[in-house]
Amino acid sequence: MNTRAWMVFLDESGVSLLPQIRRTYAPRGRTPFLRHRLNWKRASMAGALGYHAADPDRGPRLCFHLKPGSYDTAALIEVLEQMKTFYNGERVVVLV
Repeated sequence: MNTRAWMVFLDESGVSLLPQIRRTYAPRGRTPFLRHRLNWKRASMAGALGYHAADPDRGPRLCFHLKPGSYDTAALIEVLEQMKTFYNGERVVVLV
């Protein structure tokens, strides 16, 4: 079956904006103090990478959505609606 559609790979991820601390240095015998605010800010990003199956001359398309906090069902539906306008009525197969 040849659908002549875009194949779109969709994924979402969340990150914490806290510093990543691996190793600290302090004078011998003294415990190092690591200070930062523990307000646990989070950000999330959803990205979609699309390839056209029948026409490789179109090139790949990348679209992404940034959001403070975490994604819920309503926010992911909003991402899909923005993808709908991004592809402007063309056939799309979304792979999650």
